[in-house]
Parts: sequence; C-alpha cells; structure tokens
Amino acid sequence: MEGIDKGKIFETVKKVYLIGIGGIGMSGIAEYLVKQDFEVLGSDITLSEITQRLEKLGVTVYKGHHENNLSDDTELVIYTSAVKEDNEELKKAKRLKIKLMKRAEMLGHIVNDLYLIAVSGSHGKTTTTAMISKVLIDNDYDPTVFVGGSLDFLEGGSSRIGKSKYAVVEADEYDKSFLTLSSNLIVVTSIEKDHTDIYKSVEDLKENFKKFFDKRKTNSKVAGFGDDKNVIELLASYPKSEKVLYGFGAGNDVKAENIRQDNGNVHFSTQGVEVELDVPGNHNVLNSLAAMIVCNEVGIDMDSFKKSIKGFSGVQRRLQLKFDGKIKIYDDYAHHPTEVEASLKALRAIKPGRIITVFQPHLYSRTYDFYREFAGALTNSDVLILAKIYPAREKEIEGVSSKLIFDEFMKISDNDVCYLDEFKKIIHKLDEIVANGDLIVFQGAGDVTNLCDLYVKHLKSMSISV
Repeated sequence: MEGIDKGKIFETVKKVYLIGIGGIGMSGIAEYLVKQDFEVLGSDITLSEITQRLEKLGVTVYKGHHENNLSDDTELVIYTSAVKEDNEELKKAKRLKIKLMKRAEMLGHIVNDLYLIAVSGSHGKTTTTAMISKVLIDNDYDPTVFVGGSLDFLEGGSSRIGKSKYAVVEADEYDKSFLTLSSNLIVVTSIEKDHTDIYKSVEDLKENFKKFFDKRKTNSKVAGFGDDKNVIELLASYPKSEKVLYGFGAGNDVKAENIRQDNGNVHFSTQGVEVELDVPGNHNVLNSLAAMIVCNEVGIDMDSFKKSIKGFSGVQRRLQLKFDGKIKIYDDYAHHPTEVEASLKALRAIKPGRIITVFQPHLYSRTYDFYREFAGALTNSDVLILAKIYPAREKEIEGVSSKLIFDEFMKISDNDVCYLDEFKKIIHKLDEIVANGDLIVFQGAGDVTNLCDLYVKHLKSMSISV
C-alpha cells in the first residue's frame, strides 16, 4: 500500500477505481464499496453477468483497459495480482501518484478488525466458505462475507455487508494473498501442489501456509483436513487446544461415517448425528464437516446447523446443474486434477448413463505440470472431449497444448477421447454422440462456462425435451 493510512482510508477516500473489476474477487470488493457509498468505477477486458450486476448497483464499468478510463480525480486504485506492469491504467495511476492497493490488501483492511473466519486450502475453499456463510446468515449472525463464487442466497453476488462482528472470507493462496489476513478461526481444506508460477515447490507452499497460520490472532483455532499429510505436518506442533481435525480417517476429531449417496443427495453421520446434503460427492461431505466445526466454535447448535446445511444448494459453477431432462448438463469450475476427479466421482454416484466430459485446461503452466494427473482423473469419464487451453494471465508455452493430456489419456484408457480446437466443433461433436440418459459436464476455470451456456441454448433451440 502506498501512502495510505489504514485507519483513515474510509474517511479520506471516496472515488475508487478497480482494474480487473469483473473478476469474482474484485467484484466482491466493488460491491462492498459501492454499498458503503463510495463512487466506484472499474474496467475489465470482457463484460459479463458480473459486470452487469455491478452496473445495476451503480458501478461504472468500462470494457478494456485504457488510460482515458481513469480520471485525474481518482483517489484510490485497486488492482488484482493478474494486472501487469504495462497496464495503461496502472501506469497512469503511478504517473499521477494516485494511491494504489492490491485487492488482497483491501480485503484485509475490511475484515481484519472483525472476528475473522478464513477458509483456506488448495480445494473446496469456495463451497466451504459458502456453507459457513449460509449457516451464519440463517441463524442471524449477520456476517460480512467475501467468497470466490456467485451465491443464490446472496442474490447472485459474492459479498455481503453484515452489521455483526463476524466475517467469513475465502483466503486465497494465489500470489500469497492470504498473508494479508489476521484470523480468529482458520479452515484449511487441503494443501497440494498448485500455482507453480508462484510457489517453487510444495515445501514453499507449505511454508507460506505456516506464515498464514502464524498471523492468527491470539486464542484462535485451526480446523484442518486430517487425511491430508501436508496439513497434518503443518499442524503437528500445534497444541490440541488450537486445532480440530476432520475427515474420514480414524485419527480425526470429527469423522464422517455411514456415507450414502442417492440421486444427488448425500447422507452421513457424525458425532452420533445424521446429516443430509442436497449437493453430491464425498468432497461436499468434507466441506460440510469443516463448516460444522466452525459453526460449533461460534455457538450454533447441531439442529440449527443441520436445518441450514440441508438447504444449501451449492455455488454457481461448482457442479451446477444447468439442464435437466432426458440428458443432464453440469457446469463445473474444477481445474486441478484432484478437483476433476472428485467432481466426476460425485457425478458417477448420481448413477447416470454415460458421463461425457468437455474439459478445458486452465493455464499452460498448470497443464504442463499436471497433464499426466489430468489424464488419470479424466478416465472417470466415458467420453472425453478436450478443448484448447484457456491461457488466462499466461503467454503460450511452446510445446504445451491439450494434446499432452490427449496423448497421455490414450496410453492409459480405452475410453473415447478427442481434441477439438473450436467451440463450434465441440457442439457439432456433441450433437453426433449425445444420447438419452447421458450426463454432460463442462469443466474448467476458463470460458468453457460460456460453451456450456451455448450448448444449453442450442439444445433448447432444437426443441430437446427438458
């Protein structure tokens, strides 16, 4: 942060500009600020439902990053980690000596003085954050919320201004953003190799999680996934009073047992109590265990938790059912091999006919690092269609394409697979192969979600029965 008195920022700044405002994390900050009566403007490369929502709230949104978008009377510029140094708006802000702040720093400024519940980990952060938020809201805890997904119970938004002392935040490890947070209660869902453009090794990643843990407030606690060896190693030195372990294994303090899955619902028992979820998969059992521990820590009784969690319908783009008829279509944000495998196994438990996966790899670096693991995870599909890599913030890496996954898949599976480099080709292929009873899932963190929507519209235009 450059030249900003944290204690006075909300008193001294009124006009704020956000570079990359359409991202889910940035949009939450923008929504928070506009609801606090700041004048909020911003830009993004593409416009979306998220930017449309912000505009309805009174935010001015520009398409593209141009220095003319940024007026000279702007008092604060907030930017994401993905913004490059050659960004026109960032360069102008520096030239005009406008105050600058990263999104993670603003988040910490907003929530660190509250009773902060921070949900971290390589997988499951968004859904776990959403579950905790819903239970607290349903039980009149009135929390402030920042989550990395759009939630129906937040009217499609990703943030909420509460009036109580509680805040629930998704703590992102990318670019070490979570190190701006000082928590009262931490959840760590898993620690696994990822973000290799930021962390040079798993040990490097673990060391930064330790720094995050060590920034906790006094008298705080960590709820950790006790079946994850990296989590166990990091928490080994913590006294029993400062940690709660959850999972499936016998060594956990809180265990899920007698798991039954039926048509997209999950039933399980824990602590002698029966819990029912309306979202599928063992991964959601784990997410709900973490949420249960948090709710117990803040004083919510088990009956109230059970009632609220039963009504949790999921997060948009997390195994979101988009079409339900003679075929089913899901939109899924999974973009790491562990997430891909968990989602496909959850879909298999729904007992469909064939599972047809349309997978779009996210980032050249991640594809290169994990192409073998992706191929293995994707063997849980009966038919696999690979799309081109979504580059996001990266430049192309020579020799890295979806064909790496394709070639590896061919070595280990006899299931049908193809690689198609255009969305229209994928839609044509689906028209050729889809049959009644099939389940289609569009997976990835890029614009494959747009392809999902295009295909749903295509089916409806073809008068396919819903």
